[in-house]
This record gives sequence, structure tokens and C-alpha cells, in this order.
Amino acid sequence: MPTPVRPRLTAVPLLLALASAAPDAAAGGFEIAVHLGRTLPTFEQTLSYDASGDIPSVPSVTVQAQGPLELTARGDLAFSSGLTWFFAGPLGIEARLDGLTAHLEAADTLYSARFAQPPLPAVNAQLVLSGRDLEVESVRPVSLNLRLASSGRVRVSISGGVSHLGALQVNGTLSGSLTASVGGTSLPFAGASVSLKAVAPPEEEQKGQYGANAGLALQIGLGDSLALSVEARGFLFKERTLTWSAAGPPANALEEALQRELLARLEPIRFTPTFFSVNAGLSLRF
Repeated sequence: MPTPVRPRLTAVPLLLALASAAPDAAAGGFEIAVHLGRTLPTFEQTLSYDASGDIPSVPSVTVQAQGPLELTARGDLAFSSGLTWFFAGPLGIEARLDGLTAHLEAADTLYSARFAQPPLPAVNAQLVLSGRDLEVESVRPVSLNLRLASSGRVRVSISGGVSHLGALQVNGTLSGSLTASVGGTSLPFAGASVSLKAVAPPEEEQKGQYGANAGLALQIGLGDSLALSVEARGFLFKERTLTWSAAGPPANALEEALQRELLARLEPIRFTPTFFSVNAGLSLRF
């Protein structure tokens, strides 16, 4: 059995330095902070969508996959609000709410299709499946932290603790455009748009609700109570498995067939909610 690795207490010198730098901090003070910034998600997954072979719901059609469906996360706006009670000089309890926005980009996936309905000649076609804006919703962790802050016009603080994250959901639309080749000429044949959502089953939600967060902030005083604040923070939660379902009824037979096959063959999203955010805002002490 390998020897367990013990974590180094690298934060101890910083904690002692912050505490010694704040001898004049009075207990019982409060601080309200509001920040706005950007989310930096770290999610990336390649989903294998096996579209090879016959499609049972569309007779006489054979589809061959040319590549996997890839999802990559990109960040968007982030916000946070927090209330800290300094109960022992520089040491305080921080309650905060963060809002993290992320989108999943789906790269275009190409499929070759063949229509064979004797005695008519076979028709070759290409199906392009794309989803440009799959949004990760309800990323609103609530945290309770222990915070240590220095005093003075330029202040540094560190905080960390437990976070709670409720249900996650991915909403979006996968669009399919079909181009047929007849007599060497490519013609637009049909288009379809399928609305899907991915949610975690209840047992998955219960396993992944609690996680951790930690952050570092720099504050520059603008007066006796007001300060400009810049903060970097990270969140880590357990892996969630999100399964796909229909987000709306199909508009026609082609959309119904595409929706049915996507739901039957598209793999779940295995999503680990790890987020980083960099924010700037104002804090008020009283």
C-alpha cells in the first residue's frame, strides 16, 4: 500500500501574517461585498454518438457517422454577493451567493446518409448536426466560509469553506441540415431543429450537492468604509451525470425521427462542476 501523502501547511505563514497585520481590527464588524466578473469553466467532453446503421424510425435510410459529437465549455458573466461578520478581529464568517454562467459549444458533426427506395435510384446526402448554444443553468452555489483579512488601506483576505449547489440542467437546440446529391448536384433537402435538455436524476443530485470553495481577495480603500475589491475564487463539486430528454415537441416528422434517434443514442454528459471566477466590485464595512 503506498504511503499516504500528507498535505503541506503552506497556508500557515500567510494566515499568521494576515493575523499579525490586523491588530487594530475590532470584533463585531460587518462587511458587504458585491462583485461582477467572468466565469472560467474547465469542462470538456467528447460524446460518442453512434449513428451508424439503419434508422428504424425512417425507413430506407442508412446513416454513417463521420465523427463524434464534441462539447466544450466557455465562460460568461459571473457575479457574487457576500456578508462577512468579523467575530474575532481579522477572523470572520462569510456567507455568500455566487452566480456562474457557462455555455457548451457543440462542434459540427457530419453524417453521410443514403436513401434507397426501389425502384427509385438511391440518393446520397449529408447530414450536419450542430448545437451552438447549450446553456448550463442553475449554477448558483451558496457558501459558508471562514475568512481571514488584514487591515489598512490595502487589505488582503483569504476565505474558504463548504458550498451547496442545487440541480443542474443543460438546455439547448441541436440543428440538423440535410443536403442531397442528385445527379452530381447538391441540393438542400431538409432541415430539422431538435430541442433537448440534460438533467441529473434525483440520486445523482443527492450525491453531488456539497462541495468546497476557496478564494483570495485584494481590497483598496476608497474611504473609511468603502473599498474597491478584486477577487479570484474556485469551486469544486462531485461529478454529475446528466441524461438527455426532449425539451419540446417536434414540429414535423423529420424532427420527430431525429429527436427519437438522438435520445436513443446520445451518451450522457458526465459533468464535474469545477469553476473558477475572477471578479471586481465594491465592499462596504460597518
